[in-house]
Amino acid sequence: MKLTETFARCVAAAAVFVLLAATAKPAKAGGVGADTIALFPKETGEFAYADLKKARTMKWFPALQEQMLPERFRQFEKFLASAGVDPNTQVDELVWGLVADGVVKKDGSDVPSGEMLVGIAMGNYNPESTQAYFKQQKLPTVKVNDYTLFAFGSGSGDTDLFFFFLDSNKAVFGHKVLLEKLLEIRFSSSRRRRNWWGT
Repeated sequence: MKLTETFARCVAAAAVFVLLAATAKPAKAGGVGADTIALFPKETGEFAYADLKKARTMKWFPALQEQMLPERFRQFEKFLASAGVDPNTQVDELVWGLVADGVVKKDGSDVPSGEMLVGIAMGNYNPESTQAYFKQQKLPTVKVNDYTLFAFGSGSGDTDLFFFFLDSNKAVFGHKVLLEKLLEIRFSSSRRRRNWWGT
């Protein structure tokens, strides 16, 4: 399967951010925790991480941000900003993955016919006030388990993205089917831990 141009850019950006983190603190490797990575659906074929807090301190970051971060994340930033969340100060780390939305044969290889996105923006949030704002705006919502997913668009289109707070440190965004899988993974993991501890 060929790498998409988007993924190639993401890999380049992630490599730069990881190098920066490694050179700034050689004794401690930068990166996202295994518990966060484990939330991503197993079908995730392309995965990237950015330490935005560290990257914002670099002069070249605005130009790199324009080229490397997914357009959907910039839409998500605007979406959060409309509710009073400042992505430039409240989002510290970003991890995202792309999942093939079907495949087609091209030159004897399987090539994705489209891509779906799922991402987690880690930082410090006030979920209650943000959710209250979006409810007041009467945004389309979907209930999954005990979480309310807010739609970026109409909430009924195939390309519409949704978002919710997993907790006060993780804002999750992406296509609905992937968010449902992420929550399924989270709840099955919680059940396994409870069963293991016998509670």
